Amino acid sequence: MKKVILHMALLFILSGCGFVYEEQLTGNYYLVAVDVKDDMTVCYHDEPELWLGIGKEGVYEVGYDEHFILTKNYKVLLDSAGMSLHRYDKSITEYYIIPVDNTQNHFDAQENYFGAFTEEEFEAKRKELGVSDDITFKKL
Repeated sequence: MKKVILHMALLFILSGCGFVYEEQLTGNYYLVAVDVKDDMTVCYHDEPELWLGIGKEGVYEVGYDEHFILTKNYKVLLDSAGMSLHRYDKSITEYYIIPVDNTQNHFDAQENYFGAFTEEEFEAKRKELGVSDDITFKKL
């Protein structure tokens, strides 16, 4: 009987797994929030059950085309070991640029981004990389 209850509890826990938010942007790139929408991040998803975050969490605006993904993120607050506290300084915006490459493996994708930038640094890097001015940000 204990075994049956344990299996039922495990099934109940596993059935609750998932995301509170998931949206495909382009190709293997998705916007994902695991527990709360404030923890939104861009993920690369090229294998079943494997979602690897790119850049930092705290995405609150995004823009993209088939070549680049742009994000505005709230600054992540870190503990003394440099780990995310999953809290954000919403008075500070950081910008990220993610080149789209659907042919790379997930580990390479995880490191393939530019940022965090201030708005001025972001605009300079955007121009340097030739990111289209047609990409506009959408609030999430």
